[in-house]
Amino acid sequence: MANQTLYFNIIPFDLPAEEKTFYFSLEETKKSNRLHRTLFPNDIETIFPGILSDNTEFIYTTFDYAKEGFTALSIDFKTENQDLLRKYYNRQIRYYFRKEKEQLVRTGFIGQNQVWVKATKLSTKQITVYHKFSLKIQFQEVSNHPELLLSYNGKSRLYNTSVAELIRTVAPANFKKVIKHNELYFYEELTQHEHPEYRKTYPVLNFDLGKALNLPVPEIIKENKYKTYKEVLDIFYDYFLNKEEFKQYIPLHESGFLQVADHLIDHVNDASNELAFSKPNKGRTPKKEFPYKRAFLPCPHNNVHLFFIYHEDDQPVKDMLKTYLDKGLGHYKGLTQYAGILFHPDTAMNICFKERNNPLPEIQNFFNKTAFNNPAIKYLAIYVTPFTREETRRQEVRIYVRVKEMLLRRNIACQFVEPETVQAPNDGFKWSLTNMSVAILAKLGGVPWQLVTTAKESLVIGIGAFRHPDGVQYLSSAFCFDNTGHFNEFAYFLRHETDVMAGSIAVKVKEFAAKYGNPERLVIHFYKEKMTNEEIAPVEAALAQLQLQNPIPVFVVHVNKTEAKDIIAYDAAWAGKWMPYSGTFINIGKNKYLLFNNSRYPNETFSINDGYPFPIKLSINCNMEKHLENAQTIREIIEQVYQFSRMYFKSLAQQNLPVTVKYPEIIAEIAPYMEHADLPDNSINSLWFL
Repeated sequence: MANQTLYFNIIPFDLPAEEKTFYFSLEETKKSNRLHRTLFPNDIETIFPGILSDNTEFIYTTFDYAKEGFTALSIDFKTENQDLLRKYYNRQIRYYFRKEKEQLVRTGFIGQNQVWVKATKLSTKQITVYHKFSLKIQFQEVSNHPELLLSYNGKSRLYNTSVAELIRTVAPANFKKVIKHNELYFYEELTQHEHPEYRKTYPVLNFDLGKALNLPVPEIIKENKYKTYKEVLDIFYDYFLNKEEFKQYIPLHESGFLQVADHLIDHVNDASNELAFSKPNKGRTPKKEFPYKRAFLPCPHNNVHLFFIYHEDDQPVKDMLKTYLDKGLGHYKGLTQYAGILFHPDTAMNICFKERNNPLPEIQNFFNKTAFNNPAIKYLAIYVTPFTREETRRQEVRIYVRVKEMLLRRNIACQFVEPETVQAPNDGFKWSLTNMSVAILAKLGGVPWQLVTTAKESLVIGIGAFRHPDGVQYLSSAFCFDNTGHFNEFAYFLRHETDVMAGSIAVKVKEFAAKYGNPERLVIHFYKEKMTNEEIAPVEAALAQLQLQNPIPVFVVHVNKTEAKDIIAYDAAWAGKWMPYSGTFINIGKNKYLLFNNSRYPNETFSINDGYPFPIKLSINCNMEKHLENAQTIREIIEQVYQFSRMYFKSLAQQNLPVTVKYPEIIAEIAPYMEHADLPDNSINSLWFL
């Protein structure tokens, strides 16, 4: 691997050399801090004898501020309860930013601080934009010192019209978070204030409020996130942290951000990048190599009938798309030449509907009058959705899913496309055509490419657990693969109780293991999104207690995105772009790793069009803990996650998440809108959802 100079977004600091005096009381007073018994200092019994045995749940402290009625206790920071020290340092950070720098500080449930800094250049008279930064205290995670982890959480926007004025035209349900006197509150909290002061309270914009105000949705700009992240962190560090007044509270090291130690850095085997195309062809970049190395397994159907579903106003778009699929556009030479799919345009099957907002009755009426029972024909529907991509994402997903469901129940493969995409300027649609063609091939039962690896008796299951944005419904799905990346089948569950969901997952895992034999190990890639620790606990407990008929090592790999409040690393040797090489992984302590999946390889040209995905964070556990000590096994687990990120057939672009969690994510977006919870038998082992 070529040389890299990696840095964390972490700044080490020093603990006090001398003991400090903290003050404690059994009684709560004004401006004291409550401490749960898990935060009690080590020597608390010396000032409150018997307090640990009498089950006292809380005590109170002013930390290093002497106050009448509070008892002094010497604190040795080098050996003290780290949870107590974390609370102390979080209090110091909060005081510095609120009192000395007059910044808005949001305190999380566990005391972690998020600082909101006004972005003057991005703000307007109507909207104030804030940059958000999190500061997290941790101890000896990646160094021999306590550490301050500084992360960038993106932007929030404040609408500069008061709640009192807006409520005349905007329903209160649209208000979620608000700012009053430079403090952040939930809107519901204001009723508990003695003086709510609605005229001095301003709402933080959210999707529903923006829609109610008819504000344009902020454009999602594709950019180098590493560059943006590093620039804003450097500015924040220079302006707020690398100052003597801050170092009085937390004595940061003068060296600044921490360089990653060599012994923490490793790389996947270079062979992990290899993919198998049509025999004997191998490669590593589908975007470049698929067009001439061809599919690993070609389309199994030689009698494909293609038809279109479209709104009457989109007839020109449909005709344009038909021409592109037949004759090509730019370097894309058509569906047959690019993906090897021979097809017949079946114009008699085309469905042209008139009702834009609800085409379902017209489409259903056509299906009711048309038979699809010829087993020799494989139908492929191209649905030209009458909605823009933004409309589909925001509000019309229900119709999109219902059309997909209608086709699925008739065993019709389908591909959706937005008119605006087809009409992209400068032949830009050719890139979408290549992605579409690969997805269509996979939906028809072909295999665009496969991992180059020796098949083992190993079962890999991807599980996703999600809180759906339209309600309190929980959704989980389990996807079964072998170690070559070959997809076997999937199941999904809709549940209101996570313990029921957890039991369903455990049963499904057992069924998979029984159906596909007794593997040498079971690997579960587990991904959770928008669920609290309390909500997900039953699922994690069920996986931990999984009992198979023949006991084998069961590895549970928690896969997490790192874009928000978490640790990243950047390569200073690639100045200006900063992204580490693909396949780099970093040990960040306690069986946790950062894994970089991207398209930057040594000695190869990098295309900015491939993007700059952030790393994912892996946390590896095993029911037989001794296996966690086997470095080779851990390497194989990490390399498998890395390889599975290359098996995504919805796009030719490199993904940072493995398909074991990407596919559950796709199902989570569409399954809650389906009319019927049960899926046809033929759908559980196909990739119809791409």
